[in-house]
Amino acid sequence: MTPSRRVLIVSASIGGGHVAAGRALEAAFGEAGVPARHVDLLDYTSAPFRALYRRSYFDLVRTAPEMVEFLGRRLDRSPTELPARSRRVGRRLARLASYQLPRWVDAYRPDLVVHTHFLSTGVLGSRRTGAVPQAVVVTDYGAHALWLAPDVARYFVAAEEVAVHLRASGVDGARVAATGIPVDPRFARLETPSAARARLGLPPDVQVLLVSLSGLDAATAARLLEEVKRTPWPLRVQAICGRSSDLLEVATAAAADPSDLVRIDAFGMRQDVPTLLAAADLVVGKPGGLTVAEALAAGRPFVVVDPYPLQEEANATFLLEHGAGLRVEPLTTLPHKLGTLLRDPARFAAMRDAARAVGRPHAARDVVAGALELVAPEAAPQAAPEGVPEDAG
Repeated sequence: MTPSRRVLIVSASIGGGHVAAGRALEAAFGEAGVPARHVDLLDYTSAPFRALYRRSYFDLVRTAPEMVEFLGRRLDRSPTELPARSRRVGRRLARLASYQLPRWVDAYRPDLVVHTHFLSTGVLGSRRTGAVPQAVVVTDYGAHALWLAPDVARYFVAAEEVAVHLRASGVDGARVAATGIPVDPRFARLETPSAARARLGLPPDVQVLLVSLSGLDAATAARLLEEVKRTPWPLRVQAICGRSSDLLEVATAAAADPSDLVRIDAFGMRQDVPTLLAAADLVVGKPGGLTVAEALAAGRPFVVVDPYPLQEEANATFLLEHGAGLRVEPLTTLPHKLGTLLRDPARFAAMRDAARAVGRPHAARDVVAGALELVAPEAAPQAAPEGVPEDAG
């Protein structure tokens, strides 16, 4: 690609993982010397649709997980790139709700479109992008049928077993690449645990637990931290809460009442997650795709709590099958399971080795390399478009 080429990355802020993958790709394209623009699809929808879409999903998975699983499995019964009637209706509704984004794309005129959420493939189908190649980056360790679309030139997936599933679903194997889930390029150059702990002001001689509370409701987060405090082992806990003020309030209250062995530090949104993971010995939290990919990229075992149906269950299964995870259910068993693991250094070392073996710290770079193969090198460069807002994304 010549420097005048333009890549458009489209994510959707339903949870933080899709946006984080988009940002990781934007950084990796930048490191490759290719201009890339990252936009959030939901920024180009009406405010009522945006609020309803986000709220309805999280309300459903928290209050009616059985219904979500039932509906999700029905939609995934016969995965194919040829959409069934229900999926065609969904794509039409997505286009109606997101009419602003196609107009912006028409003005931007990208040479390549990369999606990190399935919703945008329905909005920017081939009728909107013409001959511009489109790539899909699946951000979980399983690929639901909703990710499949006939306009996709290449799929980038988390692991070989996901690639096998797509091929078995009729996708040409040449269009599938098992690159891993894109994570911040900083994961490819992590500092040592001792250096990270010094940077964060953490003691060098106590094991560090990184607890991700994102995605949990406040009551579950409070129970989780109380169980962590009952662990019969000296621990320094870094509890990160994302943008949720409710979760930060919970974590702050837990931090104010430490146990004899466990001390908790509470944080809101952090921009130094690679450093936090470099300093940690173990990760505890919901198995969101990006959260799992980041932990594995750092070579850290993952303690799974409270997974959502379908995609987070697939992520938990991946961790357990590869020996890089431990599942805690119910939460009352966490002190026992965590203490047992920490008292067994050989088992703990084996889990760290397993995490390193499946971690893909260079995934963003590999996705960029594969995506750029889709753009014909002999195609003439385009002049920079006029009238495209600079603050998009």
